[in-house]
Amino acid sequence: MRNSHTVTWMKWLLACILIFAIISIATIKVTVETQIWLTSSAFVIVMFSMLMKEKKFLQLAMLLTGALISIRYIWWRYTETLPWESNLDIPFAVALLVTEIYGITIYLLGMFVNVQQKERNIVPIDDSKPLPSIDVFIPTYNEPIRVVSPTLTAAMQLKYPGEVNVWILDDGGTANKLNNPDLHLAEAARKRTNELKALCQSLGANYISRPDNIQAKAGNINNAMKHSKGKLILILDADHVPTQDFLLNTVGMFQQQPNLGFVQTPHFFATPNPIERNLGIQDKVPAENEMFYNRILKGMDFWNASFFCGSAAVIRRSALEEVGGISTKTITEDADTALNMHAKGWDSAYLNIAMIAGLSPDTFGNYVTQRSRWAQGMIQIFMLNNPLLKRGLSLPQKLCYINSTLFWFFPIFRTVYLLAPLCYLLFDLQIFVGNGSDFLAFAVPHLLISLAINQHLFGKTRNALFSEFYETILSLYLVLPTLSAIVNPRKPSFTVTPKGETTEQAHFSPLAPVLFGLLCIISIAEVWGIYRVFNYPIEQGQLTVVLVFNTLNLILCLACLGATAERRQRRIEPRTQCQSPAYLSANNMGASAVINDASVNGARVTVQSLESPLAAGDVVELTCYIKHPPKQGESKSRIKPYTFAMKVHHSQLLASGQMLSCELLESNVQSAKVLTSLAFSNSQLWSKRREFEEQQEKGILRAMISFFKLAIQSCALVSSTAKQQPTPSEVKGISHGSTQDVR
Repeated sequence: MRNSHTVTWMKWLLACILIFAIISIATIKVTVETQIWLTSSAFVIVMFSMLMKEKKFLQLAMLLTGALISIRYIWWRYTETLPWESNLDIPFAVALLVTEIYGITIYLLGMFVNVQQKERNIVPIDDSKPLPSIDVFIPTYNEPIRVVSPTLTAAMQLKYPGEVNVWILDDGGTANKLNNPDLHLAEAARKRTNELKALCQSLGANYISRPDNIQAKAGNINNAMKHSKGKLILILDADHVPTQDFLLNTVGMFQQQPNLGFVQTPHFFATPNPIERNLGIQDKVPAENEMFYNRILKGMDFWNASFFCGSAAVIRRSALEEVGGISTKTITEDADTALNMHAKGWDSAYLNIAMIAGLSPDTFGNYVTQRSRWAQGMIQIFMLNNPLLKRGLSLPQKLCYINSTLFWFFPIFRTVYLLAPLCYLLFDLQIFVGNGSDFLAFAVPHLLISLAINQHLFGKTRNALFSEFYETILSLYLVLPTLSAIVNPRKPSFTVTPKGETTEQAHFSPLAPVLFGLLCIISIAEVWGIYRVFNYPIEQGQLTVVLVFNTLNLILCLACLGATAERRQRRIEPRTQCQSPAYLSANNMGASAVINDASVNGARVTVQSLESPLAAGDVVELTCYIKHPPKQGESKSRIKPYTFAMKVHHSQLLASGQMLSCELLESNVQSAKVLTSLAFSNSQLWSKRREFEEQQEKGILRAMISFFKLAIQSCALVSSTAKQQPTPSEVKGISHGSTQDVR
């Protein structure tokens, strides 16, 4: 034990020496020629380290070199480029410098978090040890029954050799809601509650509600803990459908590690987020959430600092009870709870295997609502439960948590990035003092090396400039909520993200005018700046530098504009690939078939060798084959057939047969179980999807070119949407399933 402590202290001593050396070198004043030699050498080191990926020492050298160049850039900015002599200009120049310091701080913390990834394997359940009982909590508020039903149905089919109790925690059926003075709302709540109770009864699940929904989701879960007794608790959001092997893959860790507080798994989304869907880039670039779930959380896990993400996690009840249950201090109760558990000495684990399929927000407005809650909640943690001041956390844990909380201040600083060039171009405020050669010697190497390292660390999960793109589009709408949370951190309240909406017609989001206005101002500044470059030679150096950043902002805003052009979306339920064998019969004909994809109310089927083709409106019988685990005493799994009547909505002749899009004619408990099993039971489906996304990694140059093309395509998309723009009354066609197109 003493040797272990000695090694740890030696590591931290070495780290301190390295930090001191980097800062000392970064603050040495040298000539421009020496700076160019230094940055050229740094670039060679970074490029060589990237080519030798398997060498951990070179990986560390790359990160330290990147840190040196970035700190050196900030020192140059502070000592050489601020207009100290101007009382009018200096506040704006300092605001930009502080923004850059923030960006580099997040960049350096990100390098620390991701210095090494932790890849965990599944720990099989040990049958020789006691099997912990498990409660599955599915908190729900106002989600439609069709959203909750697949999650509950799949939860009832979880495989586990021990005791499992599934609970619906219904905050939509509280006494306050059922007795609402508004009779219409009260009747809607009673109808939904009765349907949910009937669903629970038919499936054999437990139903629980409470008098009110005080403390929102956290209060709902804490209330359920008083009525249950499972040693482990699996928490699932209402739209997070689990695969059958979820418990088999996670519970073994708790048997092996007595101090393990919780195991988090990725949030995989069966539907693209509205930005990806509106721009048409789903399946063309890695999903937005993959950078966090496929990279950052693995880095945090290396430092024993991965945190609870609100769903798809198994938590040890005793650990949760020790910290007083789910935290109610902030609206990001998940991360706050994990912070408290880590401070009490509990360990965490991140198993990077996608075993739930969730729904992304359906509209850009709902997406902003979700991210606003995340931003305000993480700022609340920073203000009310600051990780740096939290006793019980290790230094790496403090740095990981401070990185996660500080990141969500980005709306303020990204807004400064957008406005800073405008201050110079339109109002002649000196935000930057310097010439082109200094900029090339100090700023360009910092930008290029930072971009290269980011692409190296996150290239498989986030293409170049996409982080800037997401931050830009969100900052315009999150800057006020973020400032509000800073001024009054106790004010924000929990808001449920709507799910399962449909859109009748293509239209611009109601939030689009803000972006249109900013784009017009940036465009005017761009034209005026170009005019000044050609007509005021004495200002060309500074103007060129500022114009570079204004042009980048212009390109980012053009790409963002297309994200606010809501596409038509009539399909309510996600469909998932399954490629399952089946048999189809109709009109005294029958043939082998393959179910290409399925939802809980329909399927797309490829059928071969029918005597005559089927048409829309025909009724068919589709037989599915579901594998069941062997009964006690049996050695092999059982394959059982299930037959359902379906109606053909669309047919397409193929060279080898016919493709049919079908809708279930009669939905019942049996059909829900079978189709949910087909669509959601197999975690390998999600693994293949994630592997496909990783294979889309591009070189940094190709990734940047692709992004510039996206900006051009966005303009075309905006033009197309403008031609289809409906009247204000038609925009209300955003409905809750008024027009169902299940296939």
